[in-house]
Amino acid sequence: MSEEPAAKRMKNSDEYPNLRAEVAGPVKEKLIELDAVQHQLDVMSEKAAEEILKVEQAFNTKRLPIYEKRKKLTSKIDNFWQTAFLNHHLLSTAIPEEQEDLLSALRDLEVQEFDDLRSGFKIIMTFDANEYFENEVITKSYFLQSETPSTQITEIQWKEDKKPPAPEDESSITFLEWLSYAAPPDSDEIAEVIKDDLYINPLQYYVMPDMQEVDEDDIEGFLNEERGVDENGQPVRNFKQRISDPLKPSEDSDNGDEAGDEEEEEEEVGDEEAGGEVEDEEAEGEDEEEEEEEEEEGEAEGAAEEEEEGGDEENEEEEAEAEVDQTEE
Repeated sequence: MSEEPAAKRMKNSDEYPNLRAEVAGPVKEKLIELDAVQHQLDVMSEKAAEEILKVEQAFNTKRLPIYEKRKKLTSKIDNFWQTAFLNHHLLSTAIPEEQEDLLSALRDLEVQEFDDLRSGFKIIMTFDANEYFENEVITKSYFLQSETPSTQITEIQWKEDKKPPAPEDESSITFLEWLSYAAPPDSDEIAEVIKDDLYINPLQYYVMPDMQEVDEDDIEGFLNEERGVDENGQPVRNFKQRISDPLKPSEDSDNGDEAGDEEEEEEEVGDEEAGGEVEDEEAEGEDEEEEEEEEEEGEAEGAAEEEEEGGDEENEEEEAEAEVDQTEE
């Protein structure tokens, strides 16, 4: 059988142990056609992987100045990497109490991937002076795509009586033992966690509380504080919830909503009352205008009556004069 990768060679019917002579001819032909289609998909997947690799390489280059900026900041924070290691739920299990002082000397941690990301990576650790070794920098390099995957480690210059023995069980290896132990790359869990988790975002572990130092009373006190009750379960006066869950409104927000609704109702009532007053004022204004119009009409009628009365008096005077004239005649 050819040694060429399966995705890069065409298969024939002789390579299929399940294509026995009793398999119907049409079925055998369909299976061979299906294999050709699958081959096309495999080639497409390889091309996609190559394109993805190029994108990852490009972004790794863009990350370098950002990692350098982070490095300058973490170097100004005492025991930054020690705290991040001890707060990590997996790495902390590899650090016994007597080795914590070594991590306090860990000034910087860096992960560098090779140009061909699939070929491997290296972990570079920079230490301040410590009681275990003379090295300032220790590098562990992992080669993944060689014929025999391997790990290379900087030769460590151990101080007297500080070199740890070779670990008997890789599952319980300590950090100090791991520094000088060349475990196969595919079984080095500490290296894998450092590369794929801790180094990507150490800040999340630095700010995380050390769960090993938190007892049940502290947890209960914290929960009571969040609930707004004291140790006896009684409500605390003037309690204000510090963190609100956007998916679950707090009681304060509910009360605030109710208060807001009441204020809106009061405003509506006030608007209605104001509207009523305006309507009353308008109605009063209309009544006054009607009264004024009636008064004006009354005055006009009075004037008309006076004119009529004046006319009647003039007529009477004229009639009286006429009668006098007739009498004189």
